[in-house]
Amino acid sequence: MHPKTRSLARTMTRILISAAMLVFVPAVQAADAPASGTFQEGFQAGYKAAMEAMKSGAAPSTAVTPAEPAAAPAKSDGPPDWWNHSSLITGSTTPTWLNHAELQFSGTSLTGNDTGIAIRSSGKLYTRYDKWTNDMVLTIDRRSISQAGGGINKRDYRMFQESLRYDLGKQLYASGGYIWETDDTSYINNRNTWLGGLGFYVVDNPKMRLNTFIGFGRLNESYLSDIALYTGATNRSSGLLYLYQSFDWQISENWSLQQGFRQIRDLNESGHYVTNRAYSPTSNPVSYPYAPDAMVKRYRNVSNLSLNYRLSPRSSVTLGVEQRYDSNPWPDVKSSDTVKRLSLNVMF
Repeated sequence: MHPKTRSLARTMTRILISAAMLVFVPAVQAADAPASGTFQEGFQAGYKAAMEAMKSGAAPSTAVTPAEPAAAPAKSDGPPDWWNHSSLITGSTTPTWLNHAELQFSGTSLTGNDTGIAIRSSGKLYTRYDKWTNDMVLTIDRRSISQAGGGINKRDYRMFQESLRYDLGKQLYASGGYIWETDDTSYINNRNTWLGGLGFYVVDNPKMRLNTFIGFGRLNESYLSDIALYTGATNRSSGLLYLYQSFDWQISENWSLQQGFRQIRDLNESGHYVTNRAYSPTSNPVSYPYAPDAMVKRYRNVSNLSLNYRLSPRSSVTLGVEQRYDSNPWPDVKSSDTVKRLSLNVMF
């Protein structure tokens, strides 16, 4: 091809490319541009892009960069207080470790068998993985008790609880655990309780929760030396039926109400002790001051009600009352005890 012909062809090609750019480039850029852009602005932008492409000897790119896909919403692990709810409340579980810890410091007022004050400290640790939830609780009471003679007696109550729960469904779960207690007021040196059963969330949502549980277990307890001295009893064992119910209501962002009730019923009989009229330290020293007059099936109730106010995301104060009832207490021991408490709670 003659050089002049070749030069003319190149010039015509550039003109055609330039004309195409004037048509297509503004249209493409207008699609990406804000709606406020004008046709004249698009035309000038396209013309400029075409001229720069001609100078560089390469056709401009008309590819449109695709928009990045919207980020998927983060998967929720359930309510902020997940340890109080089923792991399946959101419909599925997250196979990750979740941990929560609480410390509680309480000043309590006691009435019933003890009249006085107690300083209570307790700690709770909750751990969850998938459908499994484990919780450990340690409670220590240091009691200063006013006696009828005017003196002050120091008494302790300590409790350790370990339980493991598996969520069978959104409302049904299985749970088993162990409880250890020592209680100077009830003359309990050691009480060991093992139990297992099924629970059901009648209601379970972020605002309200109604939980029920029924289980069976075994109880072994040994007594302080005073019991052996006055009754001859040193320990006992029994099967038990364990009933539990709790209700939580998140009234507002900062206020919440908690209510609970549990009953522990012995499946085996134990002695009901009364004053032994046949006892005499001189004429009948082999007997004891107290002797059983009947065999009964004992049960114990614990009910509580508390109002909680959140000070911050990690702290709150609680005003509560707890009542304990024993259907078969030791002689000279009252059946009921009442504890009123004001607590500071710290969460981690």
